[in-house]
Amino acid sequence: MTETLGETLRRARLIKRLSQGGLGDAVGYSASWVSRVENDKVTPDTAALVALCDVLGLSAEAVGLEGDDVHRRELLTLGLGVGIAAALPSSTASAAEPKNLVEQALFKLPDARPAARDALTSSLSHARGLFHEAHYTDLGRALPPLISRSLASRAHDIAARAYVLLAQLAIKNYQGYAWIAADRARMQAELTGNPVVMGEAAHSMAITMRRSGEYQAAIDHLKEAADRLDESPDQLAMRGTLLLTASYSAAQPRWRGQAMEFIEEAEETASRRETMARKLYIPGVFGIDQTQVFRISVHHALGEADEALTFAEKTDLRRLPNAERRGRMCMDIARVWRDLGEPEKAFIALRAMEQYAPEEARRPKVRAITAELLTANREIPGLHLFAQRTGAAA
Repeated sequence: MTETLGETLRRARLIKRLSQGGLGDAVGYSASWVSRVENDKVTPDTAALVALCDVLGLSAEAVGLEGDDVHRRELLTLGLGVGIAAALPSSTASAAEPKNLVEQALFKLPDARPAARDALTSSLSHARGLFHEAHYTDLGRALPPLISRSLASRAHDIAARAYVLLAQLAIKNYQGYAWIAADRARMQAELTGNPVVMGEAAHSMAITMRRSGEYQAAIDHLKEAADRLDESPDQLAMRGTLLLTASYSAAQPRWRGQAMEFIEEAEETASRRETMARKLYIPGVFGIDQTQVFRISVHHALGEADEALTFAEKTDLRRLPNAERRGRMCMDIARVWRDLGEPEKAFIALRAMEQYAPEEARRPKVRAITAELLTANREIPGLHLFAQRTGAAA
C-alpha cells in the first residue's frame, strides 16, 4: 500500500530521531503544524516541503515534488528556455500585504521558548533561501517565529541576521519600517562582536540611509564597518559587499570619483579572492559576477547608459547565484532602457524579471515603472496584462 505524504514525512522524522517540535523548529513552524501535516490534514506549500526534505534527507521524488514546480525551478536556476519558463505556472503563494508581514515581525512576535542552536541555524538557512529565491511572502511568515525563538535563546547572531532579512524585506516592499528592522539588527549584531555579522547589519542600515537621501552618512557607515574587517575569506567577502553598496550610494548623487574608487576596490577584492569567496547571509554571493551587476546599477545612476549596457552584455544571468540577484539585474536593465526611451526593451526586461522572480515584479518600485510605461505605451503587446498581474494597473 502506497504511503501518504504525511506517513512518508513521519517515517523520515522518526528515522532522524526528531520530535515534532524539533522538526517544526528546523523549518520555522510549530509542532502542531507538523502533527497536522503528518496526519494529512495540512498540505505544505512547495517552500515548506523543500525545507522538510532538507532536514529529513528526503529526495524531491519521495514527497511528490515533480512536474511543473520542480521543472520550473530548474529552468530558472539554469537560466534556460525563458520562453518555456513563461509557459509554466507562476508561484501560487498568496500575496499577503507586505506592511502587515513586516509589522508582525517587528511588533507582534509570537511567544517562544529557547530552541537548540542547530534548529535555529536550520531555520535561518531556510529563511535565507526564501529571500534568495525571492519568495517574500513566505519569508515574511517565517521570520516572526525565527526572531522570537532566537531572542528567547539569546542567539544574538541569528537574531541579527533574521532582522537583516526583515530589513531587506521592508526595503523591497515597505520602506517605512526598514529603519526599525535595521536598528534591531545592529543592536543584536553588536552583542556578538563578530565583524561579519556587524557588517551585515551595517549594510542594511546604510541602504535605509541611502533610500532617505543620506548618501554621505550611508557611505561613512559602510566604510566604518569595512574598516573592522580583516583578510580572512568571509571578512574579505563582506568587505567587498560593503564597497559595492558604498559605490552605488555615491553614484546616486552622481559623485563619480567616489563611486569609481569604491567599485574598483571591490573588483580588486573579488579578483584576489574569487576562489575563496563565501556565501553571505545578505545579499547573496560576492564575486566578479556580483561586481558586474553593480556596474550596471552604478553607471545607470551616474547617467552613463552606454557603460551600463556594456556591463549588462558581459553578465550572464545564468551565472548569478539566485532568483533575487537575477531579478535585480533585470530591474536595472529595465531602468536603463526606459531612460533611453526604449519602452519595448524595458518591458522585455520586466517580463524576464517576472519569469525569474515573480514576487520581485510586484515590488512597489517595479509597479511604478510598469505604470509609467503603461501610461505612455499602452499599445505594447502584453504590457497591460503584465500590469494587471503585478498590481500596477486595475
